[in-house]
Amino acid sequence: MPHPTVADIFRSMAQQRNAFGPFVLDRAAGLVRRDGEEIGLGQRGLALLDALLSADGQAVSKDDLLARAWPGQTVEEANLTVQIAALRKALGKAPSGLEWIATVPRIGYRLPHAHSSETAPRAVRPTIAVLPFESLSGDAEYQYFAEGMVEDIIVALSRFRTFAVVARNSSFVYRDRNAPIRDIANALGVRYILQGSVRRHGDRLRVAVQLIDADTDTHIWVDRFDGDISSLFDFQDRITEAVVGLVEPEIRKAEIERARRKHPDSLDAYDLYLRALPHFRGTTATVRAEAVRLLEQAAHPDPGFATGLAHAAWAYERHETFGSGLGDTERQRCLQLAETALEIGYDDPQVVAICALVFTNVGHDHQRGLAMLRDARDANPNNPTVLSLFAFLNVMAGDIDIGRDTFLRTLHIAPGALENYEILVGVGIAHLFKGEFEQAVDWASRSLAVNNEWLGAYWTLAAAYAHLGRVEQAQATIAKLRTKAPLMRVHDLERHRPRYAERYEIMIGGVRKAGLPD
Repeated sequence: MPHPTVADIFRSMAQQRNAFGPFVLDRAAGLVRRDGEEIGLGQRGLALLDALLSADGQAVSKDDLLARAWPGQTVEEANLTVQIAALRKALGKAPSGLEWIATVPRIGYRLPHAHSSETAPRAVRPTIAVLPFESLSGDAEYQYFAEGMVEDIIVALSRFRTFAVVARNSSFVYRDRNAPIRDIANALGVRYILQGSVRRHGDRLRVAVQLIDADTDTHIWVDRFDGDISSLFDFQDRITEAVVGLVEPEIRKAEIERARRKHPDSLDAYDLYLRALPHFRGTTATVRAEAVRLLEQAAHPDPGFATGLAHAAWAYERHETFGSGLGDTERQRCLQLAETALEIGYDDPQVVAICALVFTNVGHDHQRGLAMLRDARDANPNNPTVLSLFAFLNVMAGDIDIGRDTFLRTLHIAPGALENYEILVGVGIAHLFKGEFEQAVDWASRSLAVNNEWLGAYWTLAAAYAHLGRVEQAQATIAKLRTKAPLMRVHDLERHRPRYAERYEIMIGGVRKAGLPD
C-alpha cells in the first residue's frame, strides 16, 4: 500500500476541518450535507456554521459570530440567538441527545472537534412508561375508552422535559402480557411505570391509577376517579388532567430522594440539580447560597442542561427577592444564566417560565416576562411550575383575577406539588391586592400551616392583619418574621417597586403598619 503524500495529508486535514459527525460543509458550493444528503441552511446559518467549524472545537465569541454572519452591520445579539436556534433545529440532535452546537457560558458557542468522537456529558433524565389500562368490565367500548385515555396521558406527559416518556408503540406491546413490572421496566429501559384499570358500575365508571418505582417495585402514588358514562369525554379529560398534574411532582420527589442517597463522587448534573431543590426554597442566605453552589456546579459537567441553568438563575433571583439583593456581578451572572438557559431550552415550557420570572424580577422587564409565560402556559397547561409562575406574575403585574384563578387550578390538578405553600400564599396576595383582607389572612395562614418558614406568607399575613386594624396580630406576625429574617426591613420590600408598581404599595404599607422597621 503506497504511503500518503504530503498533499494527501493536507487534503485529509482539510476534509476533517470541513466535517463533524455526519455533516460535511462544502464551502465552494455553499451547502451542508448530512450523510450525503443536502440540508437547507440560509446564508447566515452557513456563515455561522463555517465560523464554528473553522474554530476546530474552540469556543467562538458572540461578537465574532455576529461579525461573520452580519459583516459590516450593527445588529442586536437577539438576532444571533434566533439564528443559532434555527441552525440547531436544522442539524438535529447529536448521538448524545444534546445539541451539536454547545453554548459556552459568558463566551459564545462551539462545535466538537471535527476529528474527535467526543460526546458531551449529559444530564440523564428519568424515564416513564404508561402501560395500557386494563378494562375489567370485558366491554370493548370501555377498552377503547381506556386506550384513548392512555394516549392522551402519554401526549400530555410528553410536554414535560424533566423526564422522558416511552412512545405508545413501545409501551402498548405489553397490552396482553402478564409480566412482572420490573421485567417490563428493564425491557423498556424506564424507571417509572404508570398503569391503571377501568371498571363499570351501572352508569358509573371507576378508573384506578398507580405510579410505580420499578427499581424498588413500590407504589409512589395511587388514586381512583369516578365519572358518569353519559359524559365520557369530559371524564377522560378530567382524568388526564389530574394524572398528569400529579405524576410530575411525585416523580420529582422520588428523584430528589434518589439523588440524596447517591455517593457525592457519583453525582452527575441532574443529581446536583435534584440535590439543590430542597435548598432552593430556603429562607436563610446560607441555604440559598448552597442552592446556587450546587446549581453552578451542575453547569460544569453539562453546560447544555437547560433546566439546571434556569434553576441556577432562579436561585440567584431568590437572593434578590428574599435576601439583601444582588450585586452587579451577581445580577449579570443571573441574567446571563437565564439567557443561556433560554437559548438551549427554548422548547421547554418550564425553562421558558423560569427565565420569564428572572427577566421580570431581576431584569425588570415584566412585559417580556408576561408574554413568555403566556407561551409557556399554552405549551404545557399541566405543568405546576409553569402554571404557578404564570399565576404569580399575573397577580403581581398582570391580570389579578387570571392569576388567582390559575393558582386555584394549579392546586386542583397538583395537590402534591412541592411549591404548594407558595401557591397558597399567591392566592392570598391576590386577595390582598384586591382589598379582600379576610380572605388574604385565610390563604396566608394556610400557606404557613404547610411551611412556616416561607417569608412571603408572613409579609402577606402581616399586611392583611394591619389593613383590617388587627394590630396585635399584625405585630405578632412581624415578630415571627423577624425570628426567621432578623435583618429584614421595609426597604427590602421597597426594592421590588420597579417590578410591580402601584399594586405593591398595599403590601409595603401593610407591613409598615404592622411594625416592620424601615
